[in-house]
Amino acid sequence: MGWSIAYVSEMISLTLESALRAWRPEHLVECARKELASDSPGGRRRVVPFEWTTVIAGGEIPMPTLLSGLLPLIVGSPVLLRETSRDPITARLLARSLAARDERLARSFECLSFPITDRAAYDVALEAPCVVATGSDETIAEIRSRLGAHQRFVAYGHRFSIVVLGPGLARSAEALREAAEGVAIDVARWDQTGCLSPVCVYLVDLDRSVARQIASEIASALDRLAPSMPRGELDATARVAISTERAEAKMRAASGRAMLLESREHTVVLEEDAQPRPAPLHRFLRLHPVASQDALLAALARFSGQLSTVAHAGLLAPADPAQGDSGSDEADRAMLLDELARLGVSRFTNPGRMQTPRVDWPHDGMPLIAPLTRFADFDPPDGHDLI
Repeated sequence: MGWSIAYVSEMISLTLESALRAWRPEHLVECARKELASDSPGGRRRVVPFEWTTVIAGGEIPMPTLLSGLLPLIVGSPVLLRETSRDPITARLLARSLAARDERLARSFECLSFPITDRAAYDVALEAPCVVATGSDETIAEIRSRLGAHQRFVAYGHRFSIVVLGPGLARSAEALREAAEGVAIDVARWDQTGCLSPVCVYLVDLDRSVARQIASEIASALDRLAPSMPRGELDATARVAISTERAEAKMRAASGRAMLLESREHTVVLEEDAQPRPAPLHRFLRLHPVASQDALLAALARFSGQLSTVAHAGLLAPADPAQGDSGSDEADRAMLLDELARLGVSRFTNPGRMQTPRVDWPHDGMPLIAPLTRFADFDPPDGHDLI
């Protein structure tokens, strides 16, 4: 039994440890207090749990499965979790952990496996008054079509993440190396296969020489990570995709239109423009130069609603006394992040922290716990607040 992607145990251990360390209990408690507040104007608000919740897990990364399996229990709704075929481990480990800590919660959680072709099993699972699903947009649409209007559907569809590096890095060699090392860590964790993994890097208003330096630093950092976080074994499809895109990059590099840095475990390609190209993942990273923040937004507009996390560095240039106040830099940075949020980005962070979000981050821009329950307001019996 194991993940369908052959992750290496060293990478799994280090990545899980980092991610779970970021899940601080006090953040979850505070989130629950805010989202499930009992006081409301004109009455008392109460949480009314769903009779039961079905969770349809998706993907290979264990963190979403852990969280989606736990959260309905917080609001008092028993969970039936259908594990993904690509990760038959996480749900069972969660069941074992619950049994070791709280017998009542353990009785309220059940995980099982059935193939996607077993329509009868799916029909029973999808009878739940609340259904939570993680998967491709096609999977989400198919599940939505089988639910009634009276059912609550909490869906997490396809998303991807990016890195944005700005001109401030050109002023500090230390900041540039730190950002490159952070990007390399984000690429290595889960072999770049999670929705929080960076698919590509956008280089905003950076000279070609600085861009080449950033690409070289990222490649060197990936080399240094390889002994402690080796890449997992690739299936035939991934090997062919990487080989094809490397060959294409070599042709562009031969004509001066790209820079290719490759090793046995990773590929870094500095492109000449922001044209979208296939993303083989598995430690295959493209860097795209854009002339300005406006050019970045224009390049990303086509991906509106598909972006998850943006890691950024160097957007606010370090203070330079000779150039006076950097307030305009701060305003430009704030405006850019606001525009990215309007494109659907739900989390901003630093390179190196993309795979370690707080437990209460607004996944896909939604509250964490409130969508998983119902609320009822009870007016005071004396009616003094009535007009």
